[in-house]
Amino acid sequence: MKKHFIFLGNMGVIYYSWLLCVLFLAIIFCLEGTAFVNPPMVLTFTIFALLLVYTWNCSYIALEEPARLRLPYQKTVVLDRKPVLLARWKSFRVYRAQVSKHQTIDYVVFHRKRGSK
Repeated sequence: MKKHFIFLGNMGVIYYSWLLCVLFLAIIFCLEGTAFVNPPMVLTFTIFALLLVYTWNCSYIALEEPARLRLPYQKTVVLDRKPVLLARWKSFRVYRAQVSKHQTIDYVVFHRKRGSK
């Protein structure tokens, strides 16, 4: 089963800050233009939406044997060990995955109960 996540740490801050720069650029185009809807704003919002969908679709961990981790800027990595649960708060769980001998990735997964709405 694939679980989509938001990755944390230095890599997450850098990646999501660039994503937010595209969003803020689109907002600036929206506010600085003479019309509320102008072509640069529409193009930039479209690029932001495509990057957001790409990020969501390419950020997942597959927990079947062997466990595989996929990040939007990196190809799929096969993990030697299962991720370790670091913290839990309401429906959010923070895990740490050992990608290589020198690299770990922390990420947040949203868990919901199957029977509730």
